[in-house]
Amino acid sequence: MSVLVVDDLPSFRRAVAAVIAVADGFELAGEAASGEEALGFIEERAVAMVLMDVNMPGIGGLEAARRIRRSHPGTVVVLLSVDDTEELPRDAKGIGAHYRHKDRFGPDELEALWSDGGPAAS
Repeated sequence: MSVLVVDDLPSFRRAVAAVIAVADGFELAGEAASGEEALGFIEERAVAMVLMDVNMPGIGGLEAARRIRRSHPGTVVVLLSVDDTEELPRDAKGIGAHYRHKDRFGPDELEALWSDGGPAAS
């Protein structure tokens, strides 16, 4: 499964790319530093999953996730944040995206997300 990583911090993009590298069946499709870059990337190249930071300058993760899910409903979108789920805006749950805490994200979590939200689970 091809995965796009979206975060304004290069160090976190590298960390998530390392998780993807050790997870069976996943490959890094690319990286983006903003919601705008992510939207452009997805228009040029289909991906199975997007791992995206919630808080970024410009188009943030919530709005980018909303747009991705609307134009590419088969793409699994996972919002990553250091905030607890209760601290996310109410509309975050209604856009069809998953949420995971950045501190607890690893290869097992990536594989579980695909199992829960991938096309086979639909």
